[in-house]
Amino acid sequence: MKEKILGCNGNCNNCSMCSLQSIKEKNEIIGTSSAIIVLIGVLVLSALIMPTYGHMPDASEPPEFELGPIILIDSGNEIEITIDDAKDNHGDMCPGVISAFRQTQIGIKQLWKNEVPERNDIKIITNFKDGKAPVTKGASLKGRYDTFTYILNNTENLEIGICKGGADCFKTTIIKKSTGEEFNITLKENVIPDGFFELMNKVKITKTATPDEKLEFKTKWEEFRDNLLTKTNHELFEYEIQKKEPEQFSVANMIFGGIIVIFLILISLFIVKKL
Repeated sequence: MKEKILGCNGNCNNCSMCSLQSIKEKNEIIGTSSAIIVLIGVLVLSALIMPTYGHMPDASEPPEFELGPIILIDSGNEIEITIDDAKDNHGDMCPGVISAFRQTQIGIKQLWKNEVPERNDIKIITNFKDGKAPVTKGASLKGRYDTFTYILNNTENLEIGICKGGADCFKTTIIKKSTGEEFNITLKENVIPDGFFELMNKVKITKTATPDEKLEFKTKWEEFRDNLLTKTNHELFEYEIQKKEPEQFSVANMIFGGIIVIFLILISLFIVKKL
């Protein structure tokens, strides 16, 4: 017959049951507290080491704006790409994203008019410093590269040109591949705040900017972004369409055409005589 063990009623001071229960409760409290402390530590550490994907994490919210979507045909389906889609793809609403989106949008409207273009019928040529596409995070104007490739959904239809800096790095050509028509568009120099690129180089590339220069760059970055979001196309850009020139008749073509005409006349005369 097994000995019956009575439960602890909480009124004793030294019984083994109360001692065990007390130790168990203390261990549970300690374990829970430790888990909470570890969790808080992990969250704090994650916040410290988490990479910053935005170009300007402390920037103010962008102003209200109205930009319609880019509408394309992709694999037989009509799709819409919004400026917010481009922003999410890159990481923030930076000047590079906005300028690339608006340039492509204007080019499509000018070349395709009211038609919806096939996505693969679009080719883009655009400039980057030293002709190198900024494919690494933190590189100058990476938002433009990310946005163009996002709209095209490939890199094969994106061609990189060379620029020295300033508005020259915003020169872009949108090409309608099926017809060869080209639309050239560039940013007006006065849209870019004075000293923007010099400060960007110090803040983003060489990392030599002073605290005052960092603050000044933030102000100019916001001004540039707001200009690109709120100003009209004509206030921001200069652009033109280059139509595909019709093929000129060469001398050889004219001679060949003349021979054909004479030959047809002789045949006609021969038939008439036979009649």
